[in-house]
Amino acid sequence: MVIVGGGLLGIELAASLREINVESTVIQRTSRLMNRQLDPLGSQLLQEELADKGVDVYYNDEIERFLGTAAITGIKLKSGLTIHCTTVVIAIGTTPNIEIARESGLECKRGVVVNDYLQTNDPSVFAIGEIAEFKGSLYGITAAAEQQAEIVARYMNGDIAQFYQGSLLMNILKIHGTDLCSLGEVECPDDPAYEEVVFIDKAKRYYKKCIIHNDRLIGAILIGDKNEFLEYRSLIENCIELSEKRLQLLRSGKAAEPVIGKLVCSCNNVGEGNLLNKIQEGCKDHLQLCQLSGAGMGCGSCRPEVKAILEKTLELSPVENKEPRQISA
Repeated sequence: MVIVGGGLLGIELAASLREINVESTVIQRTSRLMNRQLDPLGSQLLQEELADKGVDVYYNDEIERFLGTAAITGIKLKSGLTIHCTTVVIAIGTTPNIEIARESGLECKRGVVVNDYLQTNDPSVFAIGEIAEFKGSLYGITAAAEQQAEIVARYMNGDIAQFYQGSLLMNILKIHGTDLCSLGEVECPDDPAYEEVVFIDKAKRYYKKCIIHNDRLIGAILIGDKNEFLEYRSLIENCIELSEKRLQLLRSGKAAEPVIGKLVCSCNNVGEGNLLNKIQEGCKDHLQLCQLSGAGMGCGSCRPEVKAILEKTLELSPVENKEPRQISA
């Protein structure tokens, strides 16, 4: 199988296919994998990881033509190389469909332009998710859509104190046996106000990098271990001054809690058993359960499943603080 696109989805598909012994090849039009989410060294380590899994990658190339008549038998690349295959998957990202919005008179650029309350130039029309363009940025992640939806809901209920300020870009690669994620800025500008804190062991493909600006964390790359993901996310989103904490940025030494039961959250490796333990400890709120366990704090796609587990467990649990009824003969 040929996968066109060396981003998150293309790489995850290629690695998953190799796990079931299907040959997979990735065609990447740029010179490195996940070029928007990783720096050059991070991309190199990811390339080595994929090579170990048996995934072939061709860089700086594109499909010139598809071969075959009734069915695909191969592809020919612009470099002249021919690759035999029976399936081609295009994983090159999404483009917002704004034709209807533009024809309706809404202001559009790459997406539908929105203000701090996710309103378009027509105040009765709101836009959230991948189609919403806020200050020149499009956010194609679940967490951003949820944050935007909350702002809209509050505004429509009369709360104008809360307004949208953009979302933290998070990228978590979901490959069995590989820990890799990035948050915020991944490359340090050529400016003395920006600093890098780096730890690397190339032989073990262990790489951690933090980017700091004015004593605040603004970005990070974690490869080989992503235990600090939630902590870094909090530091970036809340603009917390690091002060003495910068000395411990890459030295947490925090051991990851093992996955118990069926895997629910692949971003932060949380199992159903981990969630049940938190519920038994007294957690009864959906958001609090996510925060305590880490489930749903990455891409957010597992939050409905976390909620279902919570509701089912609370329904099955005995009623608390209820005295047994006395029956006399």
